[in-house]
Amino acid sequence: MGTFVIERIIAVPPSQMWGIVTDWAGYSRWMPMTTMRLDPGPTRVGWSFAGLTGLGRLRFSDVMRVTEWAPPSETGSAASEAGSAAFRLVKVGRLLAGWAEVSVQPIAGGEQTRLVWREDIVIRPISLGRRLAPVTDRLNEALFARVVDAMAAEAVRATGQKDPGQKDPGQNASGR
Repeated sequence: MGTFVIERIIAVPPSQMWGIVTDWAGYSRWMPMTTMRLDPGPTRVGWSFAGLTGLGRLRFSDVMRVTEWAPPSETGSAASEAGSAAFRLVKVGRLLAGWAEVSVQPIAGGEQTRLVWREDIVIRPISLGRRLAPVTDRLNEALFARVVDAMAAEAVRATGQKDPGQKDPGQNASGR
């Protein structure tokens, strides 16, 4: 069982990227075959949500509880002045254990964001999860890399900028 880390530099301010990574209902846009169930009220420590993944009656619930919550603040604290924000989730469902830590940090004078997504996912029972880890760890990292890339692309599209990696229509294959 291993922790994976996905890090991306995104050409949007941290507050905009924070809005994307904390759009819990939006996760159904990025996670294949997933719908979301959210607790009522605003996100805060102790708040929960679940991703329901699968088809028809063959679905499982990935229940997560917020254990740390540090959104960008307008109060003028040192962290908010820097534009950084972070949250931590713990998986409390019947099938999956583990945690996720996500942070957004300003770079390039606050015009860009360093997004760091750290996660550890373990199938329950833990003994089974350990045996499956060599395969599931690679699959989870690949899946979440795609999810993070989709989130980043959505954030960039919202600013009207060109998607990362998208060629300018005037460029040929060599980039000229």
